[in-house]
Amino acid sequence: MNRNPKVLLVEDDKAFGGIVKQHLEQAGYNVEHCFDGVDAWNLYSRTKYDICLIDIVLPKMNGFELAKEIRNATMLTPIFFLSAEKTKDEDRISGFQLGGDGYLVKPFSFEELVKRMKVILKWTRPNRTELLVGHTVGPYTFHYRKLKIYETGTKQAKGKISPIEAKMLRYFLSRPNIIVQKDEVLLRVWGKEDFYASRSMDVFIGRIRRILKLLPTIELETVYNVGLRLNVPENLTPIKITVPLY
Repeated sequence: MNRNPKVLLVEDDKAFGGIVKQHLEQAGYNVEHCFDGVDAWNLYSRTKYDICLIDIVLPKMNGFELAKEIRNATMLTPIFFLSAEKTKDEDRISGFQLGGDGYLVKPFSFEELVKRMKVILKWTRPNRTELLVGHTVGPYTFHYRKLKIYETGTKQAKGKISPIEAKMLRYFLSRPNIIVQKDEVLLRVWGKEDFYASRSMDVFIGRIRRILKLLPTIELETVYNVGLRLNVPENLTPIKITVPLY
């Protein structure tokens, strides 16, 4: 059985941070609360977390510096910045460029916080009792083991996909409407980050876009200087096809 998600909360306002921690624990999360960036980095270095909530203005090491350290260690842990209402747009863009997955502007509703965390953890922390073998998106099914695209209603094959195309479709359809950095895709699909892999990925991104023309309302968007995002309307949310691991 999967453990409750573990959260690193970095907020120097002890009263506000305490309230956030209390609400998240009531929602079933395990929360560790740090008050400055250095202590948070030391804790992160020796502990595995499912998601990080990081205030931007912190003593000793600010939130952007902390996020940079985390991203140097891994591209996989989701990061949400907790920003003041007066935070400038360019600072928010900088946060995305550092690998942030989203912003929550204080004061925010705890219901919104929990909802947004559940959405991203749904894709980054799948049920370990299942193996994802495909996605159904509207009228089409992408089967990653059979390397085929099927018409969902008739089960008729509509096309083939290569192993790398299958990996990329699996990756993006598992993270709809979430910005992911190019380096992260390289590591997860190719298992390495170098010039030649990056050039190959550019070719395959073009192929994925051609495949997705089957679904005109879905777009694989290049977010300038940030990464890639698969824009999926709510009525076409991907449905997972899984098989039990045991």
